[in-house]
Amino acid sequence: MVARALVRRPYLFLLCSALLMLAPSAAASSVPAVRGGGVVDGPPGITSQLGFSATSSGGSFLCVMAGRSGGFPFGPWENIQQMQVQGRVTPGSLDIANGVATFSGTATIHVIGTTPTGRLAMTLSDVPFVSTQVAGGAGVAWHLLEVSGVGAFGPETMKSGQITIWSE
Repeated sequence: MVARALVRRPYLFLLCSALLMLAPSAAASSVPAVRGGGVVDGPPGITSQLGFSATSSGGSFLCVMAGRSGGFPFGPWENIQQMQVQGRVTPGSLDIANGVATFSGTATIHVIGTTPTGRLAMTLSDVPFVSTQVAGGAGVAWHLLEVSGVGAFGPETMKSGQITIWSE
């Protein structure tokens, strides 16, 4: 029965296989690591979607504050409609102490918003960032994003999703 369902719905098999590969158990992580994703709560306009994975070898980071959050003022913009911070984690930057994981890297930031003179879209490259978090699920885990020259977003709790920290 199960085999027949998988043949009729191969997308289900592929989805389950991908999820299993993306969700290693604590026992499977033999090195310090932090992984997470979900929706970070915040004041109106600053709710964001977040996903990251970091080890001592490096990793990746993505945070999107999209228009559905309502927008927020920032720098020359009266209203940010979308801001995306996407970067690589610097190898060796992961630090885990007392249940708090911190890593850093450089990001490309895409910003779209309005100014007093109209719409302004801008891309900034090689911008240093620091990501700090505590493990847990919704209402327990929290995240702080500090972007050089831009400011800090958070710390705010996770509205949904999960952050997992593995230490030695």
